Amino acid sequence: MSEIFHKIAIVGVGLIGGSLALALRQQGVASTLVGIENNATSAQWALDNGLVDEVVDQVPSDANLVALCVPSDLVSDWVVRLAKHQAAVFDVGSVKGPIVSAVACQIDLPENFVPCHPISGSEKSGPEAARADLFTDSMVVLTPTENTSQQALESVLKCWHCLGAQTSQLSPQDHDSALALTSHLPHLLAFAYMQQVESKHLGLTGGGYRDFTRIAGANPELWWRIFQLNKEEVLTALDTFSVNLQALAQNIRDADSESGIAAISAAANKRKGPEAE
Repeated sequence: MSEIFHKIAIVGVGLIGGSLALALRQQGVASTLVGIENNATSAQWALDNGLVDEVVDQVPSDANLVALCVPSDLVSDWVVRLAKHQAAVFDVGSVKGPIVSAVACQIDLPENFVPCHPISGSEKSGPEAARADLFTDSMVVLTPTENTSQQALESVLKCWHCLGAQTSQLSPQDHDSALALTSHLPHLLAFAYMQQVESKHLGLTGGGYRDFTRIAGANPELWWRIFQLNKEEVLTALDTFSVNLQALAQNIRDADSESGIAAISAAANKRKGPEAE
């Protein structure tokens, strides 16, 4: 693939930023990749292992695409800082509405800002866990604001498509409501469940335990930030879950096999897909 961007700056070269760098490198999308990383160990690892060409203190003026791969609660400050930059700027935060609102509280929403969320990741963290194929066939949701320019939007779409990702567009509110249910709530439940597991139980685990608890190994501070940022949507999803859980618990208490099996069957069919219904 021929180079599309002269220079891409990646702010935050951890799992997502590092994977983005590897994918961009593999696809030959940019002639130069620069990283901005506060963690000296991560910065040196990314440099030593060829994820980026250089590590700098600030986004170069000649960058023509900037990826903000920092925690969601830090994105708005970077967007404000880069509002007048020539480059299209996108983030990868898993919460969108609060980021857009935090920027709008400080300045008019910049034309160069394209909020994004690649729905891919890992319970691991750091550039050592980066993978070049992390975004291949994954869904990236874009939530452009009313001020996002068509040029910036097209640049960011082109970048994701070059990495083999699929894209869709939603409003920030619709995104946050959906992700509270499909991503944030499962993490919250895994964290809550692990609180009752003790070391004496670990020798008695199987596939169900491994599948359900894998995401409980994710970064605690990162996920607490996400829960706080998307608080209302997460609590709404949790309330509905609590109702459904209590209904199943009551079915068990009452030995109500008909209702209990019906609820479990409906859940199983949803998991198998529309063809099972």
